[in-house]
Amino acid sequence: MSALRDRGITFEEYDFPGLTTVNGLVERDDMRAAWFKDSEGNIRCLAQSVGR
Repeated sequence: MSALRDRGITFEEYDFPGLTTVNGLVERDDMRAAWFKDSEGNIRCLAQSVGR
């Protein structure tokens, strides 16, 4: 994420019941995810499965 931030990407912050981002990132169960807007204003998600 730091490399993307260095290129000007701003990650979205959310605070919903059961889903709260911290520094643009949410970690739940066996996944991590972050959302950002592309140049057209669409919201994109990056997700990663993590083994625990």
